[in-house]
Amino acid sequence: MSVMAALFDRQHGYVVDGDVLARLLLRYGIGQGEQAAIRAFGRIVRVDDLAQALLERLHLADGGIGDGTVEPALRDFCHELARISEWDFSPTWPAGLAARWAECYLAGAVAEFPFIAIEALIGLCQQRLFGERAMVYRLELDILNALVRLGWCLGGLLAEVAIEHEQSFRLSAEDGDPVLGIPNRRRFLTLLSDRLDRIGAGRQLGLVILHVEWGRSADVLALDQRDHLRLALSEAMRAVLRPSDILCALGDDTWAAILPDLHHPAQVSLAGHKLVDACEVLRSNSFPSLRGRFYGGGAWAPDHASDPFGLEHAARTALVVAKSSGRPFDIYGGEVVVRAEGDANFEMEVARALEAQHFQLYLQPQVELPSRRIVGAEALLRWTRSDGRPVAPPEILRVVERIGLMPVLSRWVIQQAAQILASLAAAGCEVRVSANIVAEDLSDPELPIFIRQTCDTWRVPPSRLSFEITESGLVSGEGMSVRTLEALREGGGRLALDDFGTGYSSMDYLRRLPVDELKLDKSFVERITGSDNDRAIVELMVRIAHTFGLEVVAEGVETAETEAVLVAMGCNCAQGYLYAPAMPVEEFVAWWKAAEAA
Repeated sequence: MSVMAALFDRQHGYVVDGDVLARLLLRYGIGQGEQAAIRAFGRIVRVDDLAQALLERLHLADGGIGDGTVEPALRDFCHELARISEWDFSPTWPAGLAARWAECYLAGAVAEFPFIAIEALIGLCQQRLFGERAMVYRLELDILNALVRLGWCLGGLLAEVAIEHEQSFRLSAEDGDPVLGIPNRRRFLTLLSDRLDRIGAGRQLGLVILHVEWGRSADVLALDQRDHLRLALSEAMRAVLRPSDILCALGDDTWAAILPDLHHPAQVSLAGHKLVDACEVLRSNSFPSLRGRFYGGGAWAPDHASDPFGLEHAARTALVVAKSSGRPFDIYGGEVVVRAEGDANFEMEVARALEAQHFQLYLQPQVELPSRRIVGAEALLRWTRSDGRPVAPPEILRVVERIGLMPVLSRWVIQQAAQILASLAAAGCEVRVSANIVAEDLSDPELPIFIRQTCDTWRVPPSRLSFEITESGLVSGEGMSVRTLEALREGGGRLALDDFGTGYSSMDYLRRLPVDELKLDKSFVERITGSDNDRAIVELMVRIAHTFGLEVVAEGVETAETEAVLVAMGCNCAQGYLYAPAMPVEEFVAWWKAAEAA
């Protein structure tokens, strides 16, 4: 094979060697006689003259067409095509012609161009043979017939080149990320399998999977900005990897790095931390307005797995544990396996508990200040596992959110709160009950309808049902949040902004929120007797709330001294261990009756 043919094979994937050429000539009926006729034609024409005539016929001689990229390639192709008269029937010339046409095709030339050029070339050859003569000799007809057959042969060859490129483009789209230009998951598995088969004695192959969890600031990026971000992250990761390492894109926010020929497993951990650090540095320096966390998990073969799916599973298991523990990177191993299995079992247990309605709502009293008259209660989630261990509500909520069951839990809480109100009314306890909802609930336009139907079912007035949502939850989806909150208020429900002071509400934002009360977070309240700064902050919050016509409820009140300070500030209500802890509904009713009788 010639150098040109070999080069074409390496760059474009189509080879013209002796065997290919022999098949083409046989297919189009170009035997020894036709080859002799074509050589004879070469003795009566000059290549340069034929090339110039061809360019003029195709309006390429003076740059009359094209976009500046395709046109030069087309002219080079026509010059190469005009060398038909010099062909010695070796693979060199058709290989070069195919390479020229590949360049044209890649530059954007239409697929029909070779046929147009060959037709024009045959017409020029006919003019050179016959001129203006009326009489045509048999030898001239034989030469023309041979040239026509050769034109068909070349057209077939160049058509195959175009087809080969179309297939190559399709395979590239299937095996590569179109934005990042690196292998995608499909190609990743092939590459990983190939590298696993080539692990040398005493060596390891490492795999690191990296994932980024973006905040809402990244979700609202335009598509081109998102592509730019992913490309920048890929380049940052590529810069800290070895030349032999392979970076692949497994999804929009997930990458994998294949680390072949490692001397020691510790190199996997080193590479993982370098990848996470490189991404974090890039985010901090180039995209400071974006918020996100980078996590990585690593494993190596043959110790952790010797097949592609097993090794990927091991690395992903380590990634899951890293995310759940808040660490930037973790390596697959005994502790990681135990932790991952424990997390998976816990998720399944939470899902089963929700389905079987094993969760409970406890009530913590809310009292009016300074009279301590009971005016309401907050419904707080409680759950005890099958082994008797209680689970903290934040841990329950994290798992429920992670497995996508938050809407189910929220609706269960609303139904339970309405049922509790009915039980309290039956006992003569006319207080309101507060239930917590999350930002995701406020994106459900049917939530107000569901609440109204639930209240109708249990025959309780919506005005005795209050809904608490955190500052951050409201801000994360302000447009939909405000519309849903307005619908809830119109339906008679009461609205509270929970954990006020821990988020980032502005005064203007607070003015526009359709809420009835603010709940001061426990972290501020518990320090007002020991810190002048915290006391000043809480006092300012109370004034702000009253300025906007809102009631104030203080959480976490545990001492009479704290209560006295809150009363002096004008705080309306309070809840905390000073009055009572959260308790089951039956105990709350008994506690309320005792308090009323006192």
